[in-house]
Amino acid sequence: MGRLSRSLTEAVWTVGGRLPRRAGDLIARALSWPLALLPLPGVRAWQGSVEAATGERPRPGTRRLLLENWLRNTLWSLSLAHWTDDEILAVASITDEEVDRLRESLAGPGLVLALPHMGSWDFAGAWCATVGIKVVSVAERLPDGLYERFRDARAGMGMDIHPVDLPGLLGVLTDDVRAGRLVCLLSDRDLSSRGVGVPWPGTDAEVGVPAGPALLARRTGADLRVASTRFEGGRLRIRVSERIDGDSARELMAGAVAVFADHIAEAPGSWLMLRRYFR
Repeated sequence: MGRLSRSLTEAVWTVGGRLPRRAGDLIARALSWPLALLPLPGVRAWQGSVEAATGERPRPGTRRLLLENWLRNTLWSLSLAHWTDDEILAVASITDEEVDRLRESLAGPGLVLALPHMGSWDFAGAWCATVGIKVVSVAERLPDGLYERFRDARAGMGMDIHPVDLPGLLGVLTDDVRAGRLVCLLSDRDLSSRGVGVPWPGTDAEVGVPAGPALLARRTGADLRVASTRFEGGRLRIRVSERIDGDSARELMAGAVAVFADHIAEAPGSWLMLRRYFR
């Protein structure tokens, strides 16, 4: 990374980290309108992925909404460590039944959550920390100190982050589950060659997803559930599924993907998959 890129990164972190939520939301909305007019490759890839996933081509308004949500998610991730508990609780929208699902699993066999790239997954982790649920997750080891910045930012939200290339990662996560921590893993895209192929409901397509959430649940006896988030006005809706059942890692992940598909069809503008998803 050159000196100019490093300076830009520093500026983004400094300004974004200090930006109040409401100001960030206004900036995201304002910028989304001109950005929606540009032929952005990531947005074109998202349009094709949404059409393949749902059978419907996204409307221009949904395209703009995607960009607003992507910007909001980015700005929230930079600033969440400075939000007050009251602000986090005011923004979160989750039913009592869904909170009970989290707490029942954590009080019993343990819990692994599989998440799609929807809404603001960092906010969901910050909300968990605010209500007393210890969250552990995994992240790519980004170059030039970016991994450390994201790790430290999430630590400020109350989350522990392990690098994806940590030796013995499955064993470390096993200890986390058995210690009563909530393990949350982004699971709609496989970053390795060790994932599993599962069908995407309603299509002839098969998608590659990581096997880790299912393997961890089977190894520990923990419940596997899906959690997703989506922007609804000024709030963030957090959804927690029923327990996913299956006799193999592939069956468990196929069940998780079926939930992903439902949630994405309901809120495609919150699916921040700015790349080609279906091969």
